[in-house]
Amino acid sequence: MTGFRSNEEFFQAVRDLIATLEAGGHPQAAATLRDGFGCLNGLTDGWALFLQSIENVQATESKRFSPGHQKALEAIRAAAHAAVYRR
Repeated sequence: MTGFRSNEEFFQAVRDLIATLEAGGHPQAAATLRDGFGCLNGLTDGWALFLQSIENVQATESKRFSPGHQKALEAIRAAAHAAVYRR
């Protein structure tokens, strides 16, 4: 997985980002990511739905995130993109 040593490390990074966004006053972004994360089912379609949720957050809300949260979201997006497109 791109940038992550294991799936579990990736999943924990997603959970951590969702929690910190929610605690940091970004409940809509956290909810969008949580909904997308819930679509992961081991198949490409689930990854594609999660990727779409990440891209929606990047397009609508990430400008208000701290640089660290923006970087974390981009790392997660890159890994999800690789899972969908196998690149």
